[in-house]
Amino acid sequence: MTDRNSSSRESVRTDGGTEGPRVDDPEAELLAAGALQEGPSGDLQVTPAFNEAWQSEIEDVKADEDANRAELVEVMGIDSEGDVALEAVDDAFRITIDGALIGSLESQAAFYADLAGARLLADRVDAWHDLPVADRSRLLKGLRLFLETCPACGTEVVFETETVESCCGSYQVAAVDCDGCGARLFESAPINEDALS
Repeated sequence: MTDRNSSSRESVRTDGGTEGPRVDDPEAELLAAGALQEGPSGDLQVTPAFNEAWQSEIEDVKADEDANRAELVEVMGIDSEGDVALEAVDDAFRITIDGALIGSLESQAAFYADLAGARLLADRVDAWHDLPVADRSRLLKGLRLFLETCPACGTEVVFETETVESCCGSYQVAAVDCDGCGARLFESAPINEDALS
């Protein structure tokens, strides 16, 4: 359980040798931002006010695909005048500039959640615009773990662990999937099996 009073940000050296903020504990940062709260059982959950605002922003994101490209460039800190393309490919949602892959998400539904979440966290997280892009991504992915319904179709989501096969073998991950459209909304890094025993 995350300590509500723990500090989640520390200063680190950034380009040019200046001090800059970095997110050390995404859950603590999201608690401080009013995005998460402790539920009756002690588990974390999205606050009702944040969830209502998040769902509204998700609907706005879904309604304007063209605006999403320009906004994504800003959120990801991309310094480019190139052609930004967003496309679903197999089991991923890819982001390219002039045909070059610069990032990917688990699904288009995850993209909707992240872009909508970025709009809200920009006003709730101190120094959001000064955070490294990797830390913004950590916050957005951490927030996505607490989705209750799918941003794409509105169906309830399911949290589970599963085995993933790759060229290097198999491993366990924690995942959040939509029970309706099948979109993957969150997938953790491989879980250390010793930690599960």
